Amino acid sequence: MKQTRLLIAEDDKALAALLLEYLSEGDYDVTVCHRGDDALALLKQHSYDLVLTDIVMPGADGLTLLAEVKHQDKHTFVILMTGYSGIEDALHAVEQGAYDFVSKPFQLPEIRVRLDNAARYQKLLQRWNRVNGKANTMASDMFIPQKVEVNSSSRPMGVARRAYGLRGSE
Repeated sequence: MKQTRLLIAEDDKALAALLLEYLSEGDYDVTVCHRGDDALALLKQHSYDLVLTDIVMPGADGLTLLAEVKHQDKHTFVILMTGYSGIEDALHAVEQGAYDFVSKPFQLPEIRVRLDNAARYQKLLQRWNRVNGKANTMASDMFIPQKVEVNSSSRPMGVARRAYGLRGSE
């Protein structure tokens, strides 16, 4: 079975080394860089299945990497991680095309699960594209907003309502 090509962009060298050691034991071919501009250079030279990037880094930030990935290779999934952000930043990152978002500190098994889920979804999407003859379908093309009936007697959901696009009694 082909290993999943993973680029990790993390300026904390200890965390990057820990992620490299932990994820290299599995189905990942891991490349690590410690600066955003170095990650940008690698993205121009190589293709990756997944990118795990810190948002705050020297050289270029994680959102810049996300934009470059979306510009170059719409089939690469990006997972952003940060110790400085909250739910609003996570929603903003996902709106810009990130597959997932994780806050630091995190447990290593949590990162493995998130990466494994992304890799499985990516493979299913590629298989679906082959079966249906659609070579260039992106993950974002698969999500079709649907009108959801909301029971007027239900309690307001606040953040969840905004996150999932439910507005009032639409």
